[in-house]
Amino acid sequence: MRLLLQRYLAGQFIMPLIVSTLFFICFMLTFQLFRMTEMLVTRDLSLSFVLSLLGDISLTFIPMSLPIAVFFSTIYCLNRFCSDSEYIAMRAGGMTKGRILTPFLLTAGLLSVSVYHLNQEIIPHSQKEFARKINLLISSGMLAGIKEGQFFNEIPNVTMFATRATKYGRNLEEVFLHFKEEKGDRVIQAARGELIPERHADSGLERLTLKLFDGNIIGRKADGEIEKILFKQYDFPVSQNQLDLKVSLKETMLSSSELAKALAMTPEEAEAKYRFNKKDLFNARYEYWSRKNGAVICFIFCFLGFALGIKGNRGKGANSGLIGLISLIIYYALFFSLVSLARKGSIPMPVAVFVPTLVLAGIGFRYYSKLDWQS
Repeated sequence: MRLLLQRYLAGQFIMPLIVSTLFFICFMLTFQLFRMTEMLVTRDLSLSFVLSLLGDISLTFIPMSLPIAVFFSTIYCLNRFCSDSEYIAMRAGGMTKGRILTPFLLTAGLLSVSVYHLNQEIIPHSQKEFARKINLLISSGMLAGIKEGQFFNEIPNVTMFATRATKYGRNLEEVFLHFKEEKGDRVIQAARGELIPERHADSGLERLTLKLFDGNIIGRKADGEIEKILFKQYDFPVSQNQLDLKVSLKETMLSSSELAKALAMTPEEAEAKYRFNKKDLFNARYEYWSRKNGAVICFIFCFLGFALGIKGNRGKGANSGLIGLISLIIYYALFFSLVSLARKGSIPMPVAVFVPTLVLAGIGFRYYSKLDWQS
């Protein structure tokens, strides 16, 4: 019977948890979509590419959204149990508060283990894939911006105009280019042109080469004279540096084992292998310990939510949501304050990361001990 009740408690907790997790992920995804809207609507993207892009970024939001979802879902469940007098009935039936708490903590423990394993390899890989796809969109935007009958000035110090252009500007007719240079302006006119993209296998970036046919180049020589050069074919590198520009490796894109190796290196070795400067090394240290803390915080938030969610039959604890919000504010204010001190070297990073979690656990124990009088 007790096992059946525990399964019932866990079942009642899971559905609000799923809904709240999806809500927080969608909430954070909304802000990201605002930043990417222009890129998404101006590119000819397949549905599978868009879905994979959203999937990658949504996966990275799980460690941030899941602890808060666990916290408020626990409060919601316990508030409902108390409002329906189910909690009183279970206590009257001989169940201790610890036994009622057990299924919630077991569920939170499984979530903590899941977050820990996601942070090891999967989420860093998703971060890297998301950055690669964004770079791909930025690269392909060079083609999307070229339209017939309009001036194109996305290339630094170059203005381009084409009388006619096919979709995304791959084939151009009556091409005009104006170069603004220190030694003087230069003008290229050609009967037609072709944009040839070459994609980098690792980063997905494109180098675009503009092949011009049947035209001339007019420019000023060093002595001030005007020269005119006729050509049958002229290759102009539109984005010469893009092919060699790989995804900038950040600490969030490294697996936990790679982060541990990077932190064990000297600053010179980290600079040589990962191009990490002093700030990057601090961020890597912060990321490493935050991942470990992320595996614990779900458990602590669930415990605190249980302690705050139980209310008496006269409405005691009716402001549990407000108390929970204040607890979150205290946690994150303390967390970022200590991280700021760690950035200055005043305290070690593990202290900055885990002390707020211990404070939150202390708040949870305080409210949990107050539940005894309701027995």
